[in-house]
Amino acid sequence: MIENSKTMEVEYGKIHSFTLGKEAWDLTFPNSNHFPTDFASWQAATNIIVSKFTHIPSDQIISIDQEHKRDIGFIENSKISHWLPDYVTNPSDISNLPLTNPNKMNGDGLVTFQPNTALVIRTADCVPIFCYSKIRPMVALIHAGWRGALNGISEKLIHWLLGNGFTEEELQVFVGPAISKKNYLVQWDVAQHFMAMPPGVVVEAPGMGYLLGVKEAILVRLRKEFSHLSMDPQNSDVFLSAKYFSHRSKDMGRNINVIFWES
Repeated sequence: MIENSKTMEVEYGKIHSFTLGKEAWDLTFPNSNHFPTDFASWQAATNIIVSKFTHIPSDQIISIDQEHKRDIGFIENSKISHWLPDYVTNPSDISNLPLTNPNKMNGDGLVTFQPNTALVIRTADCVPIFCYSKIRPMVALIHAGWRGALNGISEKLIHWLLGNGFTEEELQVFVGPAISKKNYLVQWDVAQHFMAMPPGVVVEAPGMGYLLGVKEAILVRLRKEFSHLSMDPQNSDVFLSAKYFSHRSKDMGRNINVIFWES
């Protein structure tokens, strides 16, 4: 029922990460073939299912309204205290100004230094990216589809962490269940953005389109910028899976990806 489960002992406690898929959903909401269709309903269902399997109170379970962009919320006192600014490459570019509205609930990433607080990202085919520090309190969770990979949401997180005193050597990044390249068929309008990447990220499927490795694109970009970052690329394919939901498989449900550190 708890898939992709990992427990890592670190200097400040234990890191727990896992994915709740089809079986966990059926156990939590038996005989229900209906899934939420709006953020408020998904948030309520998420709180119920995560609390059931972690015993963490719902007010310490944090999820957001995901929108395939690159906004990452910082969690403090069990709520979003602010949104991470983009790393500035051109000081005159006003698009790099930080987001200051803590009431905003739209984003695609969460990070916290707070214990016993569950960060949650919902996925159906996209890649959940887990991150933690082996030395000091910090856990993070990112949602990245092809737009997130292209927009560099993962790099944004690492740049922010490095700017706040963390080092590449202490950070651990790993990916959760997502659709594999062999099952992710896209057309030129998407594939064209990845053609400059190393061979293997996108492969032409004659007569059908292109096979795109979103996970591979994310890891290529991270390795290019952060040569000392520890990354585990192993993950499960969600397409036509008995364990996981997949949008490409016409599933209506979502996989609930969770990370928290236990003090």
